[in-house]
Amino acid sequence: MKWTYVVLDLATIAGPLFLSFDKKVAFYKKYKSLFPSIAIVSFAYLLWDIWFTTVGIWKFNPPYLLGTYFAQLPIEEYGFFLVVPYALLFIYECLKIYFPKYNFIPQIGYYVVMLICVIALITFHDRLYTTVTFLLLLATLVILRIFYFKQSLKHSAHVFLTFLISLIPMGIVNGILTSKPVLIYNNLENSAIRIGTIPLEDFFYNFLYIIWVVCIYEWLEYKKATK
Repeated sequence: MKWTYVVLDLATIAGPLFLSFDKKVAFYKKYKSLFPSIAIVSFAYLLWDIWFTTVGIWKFNPPYLLGTYFAQLPIEEYGFFLVVPYALLFIYECLKIYFPKYNFIPQIGYYVVMLICVIALITFHDRLYTTVTFLLLLATLVILRIFYFKQSLKHSAHVFLTFLISLIPMGIVNGILTSKPVLIYNNLENSAIRIGTIPLEDFFYNFLYIIWVVCIYEWLEYKKATK
């Protein structure tokens, strides 16, 4: 039972890591852009995680953990923020390689998500998890729309599709994390809306993660290509 979170981390990375050596995708060759983008975004998310754990937005359930902590987070949580972005970027890169001309729902997707963010912020403005998640997502989309729209639009369809595909493994992994539960949420600080056992905010938290890590990854790939 104490290995639950470790097993979930390993299951998350197993498929993408094994398939990284596919000749067409050759994901392992992208390490110069891959690892910095993971490190930068995961560092920000870990600070967010430590903050929310400290103020009681969520907490971890000891029976499902090895018992080793650093900065109030179990060691498994650090693993989570390594394997998840790796898996997300792997999905994204595969979509770009195998479906290069895919461009369904790029622009309208921005506005639909923005509208959801505004509604959530108005409705649940007194809930910290909801407010921080949707405010950061809204701000990110607005910044992309104003300052980086043409470039971001180029890959936005693949970003949205990555998010949709990631809902399948997310539903399994987060479903286990929240149903046992390994991670316990304070419902006074979120919308209390759940998809199965997963808080609504988690889906947009994940979407924001995808956007940030892809933006940095693509920027590094661009810089590498223009040297």
